[in-house]
Amino acid sequence: MQHRRDVLNRRPSGSHGRHGFALITVIWGLGLLTLLGAAVIVGARYRARASLADSSVLSSAAAAESAVNFAIASILSPAPNTSFPKTCRMPGGEQAEIVVEEEVGKIDINAAGLPTLERFFAAVAQDKSLGSKIAQNVVNFRKSLQRKEAGNPKETGDQAVPANNQTPPANAANAVKSSGFSTVLELDQIDGMSPALLRSVAHYTTILSGRAEPIPEAMTPALRLLMGLDPGRTERRSPTLPGSFTIRADIRAIDGSRYIREAVVSFGATSSQPYTIREWRRGDIVGGAASQSSNKSLVQACMKLQS
Repeated sequence: MQHRRDVLNRRPSGSHGRHGFALITVIWGLGLLTLLGAAVIVGARYRARASLADSSVLSSAAAAESAVNFAIASILSPAPNTSFPKTCRMPGGEQAEIVVEEEVGKIDINAAGLPTLERFFAAVAQDKSLGSKIAQNVVNFRKSLQRKEAGNPKETGDQAVPANNQTPPANAANAVKSSGFSTVLELDQIDGMSPALLRSVAHYTTILSGRAEPIPEAMTPALRLLMGLDPGRTERRSPTLPGSFTIRADIRAIDGSRYIREAVVSFGATSSQPYTIREWRRGDIVGGAASQSSNKSLVQACMKLQS
């Protein structure tokens, strides 16, 4: 009898093990579900932030192109209270710093003589030997690209001179050159030119002036300093048409991000169009941060929208 009671009270073998395994399985399942839920939440937040960032970039890019178009319209039909550089507020709330630079105030890598190129590249590279090497390579490169056509400038020494031996007018190069460099970005093919150095010299060079020397009054203070001129000279002449200009729009979005766009524009290049955009570039930050107003509400609107 006692033996029967012991058999009835005895639990099946392995019962504790099965219950423990089931409990562990449930815990692991709950942990896995928690991890999956966290991953979904984090992924959703990341996608939302990425979407906002993409939206901000697109908005800033559109604002930059609008600022360039605003500058073009201002050059074609100048208003009494419109001058550059100009800091203003775009319709979307972005702050824009718009700068207009004349190409005749830059170093023409197709027309400048070897001494001018040596002085310029040595100053930018802060290395006289490297600057001389790059300058000579630039001259050799453009000579190798020049096409021997009737009416092309004849080479005299290191400098291209018109066939009538006269200095080209200030705005002689409203059309793209038929020989030599076709864009300043081709300087990346020059031996000794590093990517960092190219980004620096691109701000001060052109192919559209047709001048052996830049016009001092049209040079930026930074280029005047590089070329050994007085950078404090503040008088600047008004842009003259026809001519070619670099229009730079530095956009600071509401969230603090920046987008910089540059356009090389020729005015009066053809009789059928008032202007031609030669080149679009993605700009770099130059000379520190863009100017910021302590009170953004005090920054005037770039343009007035008609209701």
